[in-house]
Amino acid sequence: MTLSRNQLFGIIVVFVLVLGVIAAWQITGDDGGEEAKDPPLVNRVTERTLRDELTINGELRRDELSTINSPFDGRVSQLSVEDGDDVSAGDVLLGLDGRPAVAVNGDFSFYRELDVGTDGPDVLQLERILFESGYDPGAIDTLYTEATRSALRQWQIAYGYGGATPEPEETIVVTLAESNGYTIADLDTTAIIIGPSVPGQVGGTDQPALVPTAGGAGLVPFQVPDIPRIGVSSSTGSVTEGGTLDVILVSDPAPTVDTEFQVEFGGDATGGTAEDVADPDEDVDYLNEPLEDSTFIIWPAGESTLTLELQTIADDLDEDDETWSLTLIGEQVITGNNYDIGPLKTIEVDILDTNDPKIPTLRLYVDTEEEDEVVDEGGAATFTIESDIELDVTLEVRYEVIGGTAVEEDDYDEQDERATFDFGANDTIDTFTIGTTQDDDVEPDETITVTLLPADDPDNQYFLTSEIAATITIEDEDEPELSMITREQRIPEGSLIQLIIEADQAPKEDISVDYTIDGSATMGVDFEVLTGTVTYPRGRTRVALTIQTIDDDVLFVPSDMIVADWPARVGTVFVDEGETVQLGQGLLTLTEPDFTIRLFANPTDRSELAVGQVVQVEIEAGDQDSSGIITQLDDAATISDSGNESYEGVVEVDDDLAAVDGATVRIEVILEERVNAVTVPIAAISLDGTGNEVVQVFDPETNSVTPTQIVTGLQEGSFTEVVSGLDGDELVIVNVDN
Repeated sequence: MTLSRNQLFGIIVVFVLVLGVIAAWQITGDDGGEEAKDPPLVNRVTERTLRDELTINGELRRDELSTINSPFDGRVSQLSVEDGDDVSAGDVLLGLDGRPAVAVNGDFSFYRELDVGTDGPDVLQLERILFESGYDPGAIDTLYTEATRSALRQWQIAYGYGGATPEPEETIVVTLAESNGYTIADLDTTAIIIGPSVPGQVGGTDQPALVPTAGGAGLVPFQVPDIPRIGVSSSTGSVTEGGTLDVILVSDPAPTVDTEFQVEFGGDATGGTAEDVADPDEDVDYLNEPLEDSTFIIWPAGESTLTLELQTIADDLDEDDETWSLTLIGEQVITGNNYDIGPLKTIEVDILDTNDPKIPTLRLYVDTEEEDEVVDEGGAATFTIESDIELDVTLEVRYEVIGGTAVEEDDYDEQDERATFDFGANDTIDTFTIGTTQDDDVEPDETITVTLLPADDPDNQYFLTSEIAATITIEDEDEPELSMITREQRIPEGSLIQLIIEADQAPKEDISVDYTIDGSATMGVDFEVLTGTVTYPRGRTRVALTIQTIDDDVLFVPSDMIVADWPARVGTVFVDEGETVQLGQGLLTLTEPDFTIRLFANPTDRSELAVGQVVQVEIEAGDQDSSGIITQLDDAATISDSGNESYEGVVEVDDDLAAVDGATVRIEVILEERVNAVTVPIAAISLDGTGNEVVQVFDPETNSVTPTQIVTGLQEGSFTEVVSGLDGDELVIVNVDN
């Protein structure tokens, strides 16, 4: 066995110790006249660390991971890597027919084109990659949807892809059609221009696209327009039962177009209409008449705040305070009239009860059974007052006309400044009327609202319920006139847009509005199928027609994403820029980014090796070394052409070693180690007559020598471990002949 550096060092140490002992004896020896005896050569027993090491050879290697093959016949339009480059996920490797091939992490290589409607595990892998890259594909599943295509479009924009099927701009022309229940204004048509969804593809002409190289340089960020974020200005409020409260909504930024949003009511308070309030069996705490049956509201363009009025109802019930809440709901869409919900999206209002019922108590309403809530122009508007008790004498009740859209004298009779009505004795219900005016103007239906005023005469007292106001509609025979207020807009493929149809007056009942579709875009191909009819709810002055365009300009092909276990190192690039390749042709190989140290051992050395043994690896180039551990050993030998057997293994080191692929290394394997072992020089050990190992222990005080039997252990160089027989501080005689 070849002596290691430690063994050579041990022999030198013993030699120096022997010389030291001789020199010391010569200096301190007896100068008397008697002839001096030859001094013994001694060495003190010491503690040291001993190792049994095996030196074998090894080699630095980078293992080949895989070969990237061309997924189709085409041309290498860009080459972004070369031999030896380190590549991470997100880097561009090369371009095939003008489409970047991007490194991504995944479980398997893509093998087919993907488009809306495709289903399979490759879609699931694509959606996961897009999501991890920061692009939301919606639900992550096996189905390719428009949301998947939207996320892919943003990813492709970031990498400078051109459209898969460039085409000219297309148009959708929407025109309102005549039908019953409405008329059409001059502004009856709008046009939508559908442009390419990715940059650099206008009118089918290729434009230069910025393609990133390895490391992500040159990425084009996808610009998402600011979307209004709407919420409530305050999360709490309170109002006394029967009062009103302004609920203020805020938008940041203000919407650039009229934006439809939705709310929902909650809380333990009960909402209702004037008709519900008039029903004695109904318990109504607030009026929802401003919204009627719809919870959809239009937010005007350019307005950063919007105020809704909460009208609460005072009743004669002794009840706990109640709550009313309004919550903003809705979902963000891609483009058009879209919005986000802010963090403060709900307001909760306490409706404080202060009722102390008194007799008599009056309420004002419109008799719905007699259909008095609507009156034709020129008719009499009839209001009903009800008392909770039967009156014994005539009661003078004060009232006034406080609101509505109708105008005094133009639409209804002039009223006295102090209007009163005599409520008859022995009655619980009585009525009074206000005459309306017939005109020939074309106008929307108008309203007249009357409210009861509190009593101001101590001898003529009464109390009022929360139902002190009532409204009657003065009905006009004209129909609403509709306009298409959305003007021409340009949007990218795949976007959603809402066209706003506006009426000059709210329809009295739901109407069906017809429209026609024209233009160069094809329904079902360039945009989703439309029915040609939209329902216009009663009481609304605006309605949205939603059009979802189809993005046929974004397509996923297998070469867009190169799946591997990144990061990896490019081994060999087989192609050149501009070269034509065929399906399945190798483009490049990938290797491990870090070196693997392979060891080689003959059968004898292999028998002494084991996984987990500590090693020291040395490279002569650059005088490098590092500690490590054996992590893998082959059980089967490799037989060379000459018949020699060799076993291979893998060593992992603690430090990075700078060298070239194939560099040779020396590996010192620590087979056995003794720390702080009691040791003596090998030359101090001899055998007695029975074959036992002994050392001669020297006592310097008496100059006596005592043979001492020992048990030895591990040997390294010129020293041997003494397992038993010595304490560790003795002097032993070194026999040079040994």
